[in-house]
Amino acid sequence: MDASTWEQRKLGELMNVTSVKRIHQSDWTTEGVRFLRARDIVADYKHEEVEDLLYISREKYEEYSALVGKVAIDDLLVTGVGTIGIPYLIKDLTPLYFKDGNIIWFQNNGKIQGDFFYYSFTAAQIQNFIKDSAGIGTVGTYTIESGKMTPILLPSEAEQNKIGQLFKGLDNLITLHQ
Repeated sequence: MDASTWEQRKLGELMNVTSVKRIHQSDWTTEGVRFLRARDIVADYKHEEVEDLLYISREKYEEYSALVGKVAIDDLLVTGVGTIGIPYLIKDLTPLYFKDGNIIWFQNNGKIQGDFFYYSFTAAQIQNFIKDSAGIGTVGTYTIESGKMTPILLPSEAEQNKIGQLFKGLDNLITLHQ
């Protein structure tokens, strides 16, 4: 691919877009494996502290992960309810589980550089697609099907790395100045 050529693809063509098996509220615990809700992702995105952290037992995590898999580095979790379209980049292999249906799981599998993938979700092209696909009902939702249809513009891997690092650096600088 020519260094100046960006290719538009749909995320569902590049990777598996899914969610997890439902965890019931009765399975929530005060310690164990971190359990993310959409509001936890939004708080993280805004660099706010999450007040009431939730967890599930290591046993429940292992049981359910055996069925649906485990998040991997550079996977992206995206809010599908409430404040929709907010990304959360998986940066390490710390065990993590999340609320099915409310959070969409993009299983990256090395297809897109992680920081580039994350910041692409904060850009107008994807945010506008999410808002347009959310529907006009009382509560907009971003679904797995919409996730599969989400367009992304991809430069070469080298350019993805440079752009991802640039935006990460800017983000860190902004956070420092706040």
